[in-house]
Amino acid sequence: MSNENISCMTPQVEIRQGHAGGGRRLANVKRCSARGLASGLLAAGMVLTALGGAGIDAPAQAQVGDMSSAEKVENAPLLLPLSHRRAPLDFTLPDVNSGKNLRLADLRGKVVVVNFWSTACPACRAEMPTLQKLRDRLRGMDVEVLSVHIGGDADKVRAFLKDNGINMAVLQDVGGNVAKAWGALHLPVTYVLAQDGSIAFVAYGARNWNNPQITRLITTLIPPLQGSE
Repeated sequence: MSNENISCMTPQVEIRQGHAGGGRRLANVKRCSARGLASGLLAAGMVLTALGGAGIDAPAQAQVGDMSSAEKVENAPLLLPLSHRRAPLDFTLPDVNSGKNLRLADLRGKVVVVNFWSTACPACRAEMPTLQKLRDRLRGMDVEVLSVHIGGDADKVRAFLKDNGINMAVLQDVGGNVAKAWGALHLPVTYVLAQDGSIAFVAYGARNWNNPQITRLITTLIPPLQGSE
């Protein structure tokens, strides 16, 4: 799947703020979808409920209004827990820098954060540096943070990673087959896998992965002695 097959749209959504001083407002929200994978799933005028300050939220927007990219990521909700956990499809994909294959099953026994993204998606680009900060924050723990780029423009991906100081594992899903198998229909989307390989949390849209609240949610999946501060 080439980057030309990644499209972004700006539906108008209603955001209901649940914290003090909130209220209702309309905002233009931009998200990306992979053509052929998300047919019929993105529609203008959808209503999202953002439970500001409540911790866990409904599938959320990546970009809101006229805020800067940093603010858009900062104000996105947190992680959505899955009550019925399941193990996703295993995959083996090449690292965009080294070319070496990485198999997801080889990471069993660790908490794994798997982010699907594309350089063609503005929200994806905005959150990537915060994923690197999450990796740095959890360094030394049994946590792996990796991203899966949809599309085949390796040179463009490498340039983006270099320009933004990103050195975590970035894999390449050239045809988008892994993203399709995982149901990663909107970009970005991130899955947090528990140590048994099941999906514990999912995040639809961009997040500030350097947010301490998100870090605490992820470390709940680590045995207490490793996850304690």
